[in-house]
Amino acid sequence: MFTEKQVHILIGCADARDLSQVQLDAVETITNEFEGRGIDIEYHVVRAAGSFVTPDVVMDIKRTVEQAQRTISGEMPINYFVHIQTHAHLTEDSNDDYVSHVHDLHVVQGSPLNCGMLGASAVGIEIEKMIVEEKPEIELEGVNVVIDNDTKIKLLLKEHYAYDGYLAGDWIFSIDLLRTHPRHQRTLLEKAIDNDSELKVLDIKITCGIMDYSIHSLIRVDDGDPAVPFWDSVQLYIRNHSLNERTKRELLINQSQKQKPMAGLLCMTDPRQSSRNLAAEFYLKKKGIDNKGDYMPNTVFNMTGSSFDIPYTPFGPYVIAGFFYAVKHLGLTDQMVMGYDAQQTSRILLKIKNDPIMNMIVKKFNVNLIPVNHVDVD
Repeated sequence: MFTEKQVHILIGCADARDLSQVQLDAVETITNEFEGRGIDIEYHVVRAAGSFVTPDVVMDIKRTVEQAQRTISGEMPINYFVHIQTHAHLTEDSNDDYVSHVHDLHVVQGSPLNCGMLGASAVGIEIEKMIVEEKPEIELEGVNVVIDNDTKIKLLLKEHYAYDGYLAGDWIFSIDLLRTHPRHQRTLLEKAIDNDSELKVLDIKITCGIMDYSIHSLIRVDDGDPAVPFWDSVQLYIRNHSLNERTKRELLINQSQKQKPMAGLLCMTDPRQSSRNLAAEFYLKKKGIDNKGDYMPNTVFNMTGSSFDIPYTPFGPYVIAGFFYAVKHLGLTDQMVMGYDAQQTSRILLKIKNDPIMNMIVKKFNVNLIPVNHVDVD
């Protein structure tokens, strides 16, 4: 019988290397341990390029929190935790203790292990260029308008994405410093929570850290405050097993190589990251590749959202930027679209079709959208 419920939400990057079998094992093992102590663990993952805390990500958090409250019965206490995680390649002289400080961490400049959204503004410029070159005709303010200059792109953003500003460097902007990025996103989330009357009363605890792909471990850059036993135990499990389990060597090598995923995945935020794992198995089987039952990092470039199945609302800026980056720069023209069942999958596909920029990317690069239903592959 459970005496407490904990909801943990990871805000992580879409990068294909951001998940390994060791991490999956860690979450499962520590979850089982906590459940044995009477603590019900619910684990969700929100993934978008760059781990930016944008309004759509805040809404994902809010929807997850609301849904968790609908599942409890009686007066069992429920606690909420959000974990903001970016990734980088840190130098060997960095202090890679589990809890470190930004001034003791140094990023290997130009390393392929660093987050690609260091160049997000450049991706935004490429998207602008694509729009101007494609000259799409889109209904704006009740009139069909050919989008062929910056002013009309601003109008497109205002009309379809509720954003009053420019696209590149404004709606989509680059990470300033990788070392400070997770702390900055924590500050943004704290401010968003303070301005939301429903979230403000929930005492949501926030952690932030950098996943160093070169050592396969998370480094907290928040002084370890707050202490979160579940999350800290998961991360220490990953550290210990990354060092000691030689059987996982091949899996870990894949996490420390240049990002070369096989396919993309758009899916809902769901507990235990099962969609990514199942989608990877589905795609590998489709391609005739034997993965020996383990999840291989560097397989799937994954973006998630709790509103992906709401077809008449737009995608957020870093979902669009990530999708464009994955398709153009990583060559991922195979994009799996996974819902729980055929109906939910069809709603996600409709959302892609209804989003002007996402639909344009699909058409320009001949993206192969592959419907996958969770219930059919589980």
